[in-house]
Amino acid sequence: MWLVTGATGFVGYSFLQEWTKRGRPAPLRLLVRDPNHPVLQPYLGQVELIQGSLADPMLLLEVTKGIETVLHFAATISFSPRSREWMYKTNVEGTRHLVNAALENGVKRFVYLSSIAALGRPKNPKEPITETTLWEDSPYNTQYGYTKYLGEKEVWRGGEEGLEVLVFNPGIIVGPYLSWEKGSPAFFRMVWRGLPAYPIGTNGFVGVGDVVRAVFTGLEAYPQGWGEKYILVSENWRYKQLFTEIARVLGKRPPLFPLPKEVAVGVGWAMEYIGRWLGLPAAATRETARTSSADFLYDGSKIIRTYPEFQYTPMRVVIEGTAKAFLATYARASKR
Repeated sequence: MWLVTGATGFVGYSFLQEWTKRGRPAPLRLLVRDPNHPVLQPYLGQVELIQGSLADPMLLLEVTKGIETVLHFAATISFSPRSREWMYKTNVEGTRHLVNAALENGVKRFVYLSSIAALGRPKNPKEPITETTLWEDSPYNTQYGYTKYLGEKEVWRGGEEGLEVLVFNPGIIVGPYLSWEKGSPAFFRMVWRGLPAYPIGTNGFVGVGDVVRAVFTGLEAYPQGWGEKYILVSENWRYKQLFTEIARVLGKRPPLFPLPKEVAVGVGWAMEYIGRWLGLPAAATRETARTSSADFLYDGSKIIRTYPEFQYTPMRVVIEGTAKAFLATYARASKR
């Protein structure tokens, strides 16, 4: 049996679809906060649901009993200063509790969904970032990235204590979800409504379908390639290229104006201030402004060298598929 955390999230949504497509290769136990979440409705009766959170070490000891493989997808993703304490509790302490529970109950395998943010962002990158890039202090690192870096260290510690570990570091994941209000699915809503400006930086991107296929590829190939981590980046794109391509497939006007770093940071500061005043999360922050204004390149080829059967989906194909889902859901509903 596999234990999955984060099943109702962005990656979990696609993972459950892929699990069904592959003929349900193993029974699933899902640790979820909300057992009535819409993502879960098609799978009721097919999976075991346990309500709870990563903050409960005793519950984690119970839910890992009888588990062969843990698939740890759950994380708090935020760039708001207001979320830092909770992000640490989820991404670091929650991962520590889950690793400890897995070790206590003799779980064999542990798959961890990390992030390229956990690799760190050097102040002056001179070549693409790889799995061997060492974390260094930099103004371009985010608190989210730091918590994922620390969470990853907990997983590697578990590997030293007996777990078989497989770690993935995806770039910015693009794909459909039930909601288009946050994360990368919100890119499509933003362009649909009209996006006048774009960040000037470059980042690594990957389709959500590729992320879940990478997980299944690693599981099926076990033990080949385990004890390693893999960057999942299909292509490095400028944000201008990303938003222009989304606009093209949605039939909308692309953003025309580059947003200078100084302006972006100022906007991020203002939104943080307004968010604190209103008690709401900020749509942009100084962290997101700094990172999206810089150029970072990632080398995602290691996974192909390890698993030649795995191939990335071109980002234009990913965007076309995501746009089709967006037009069939959000865009259609907004016209009613």
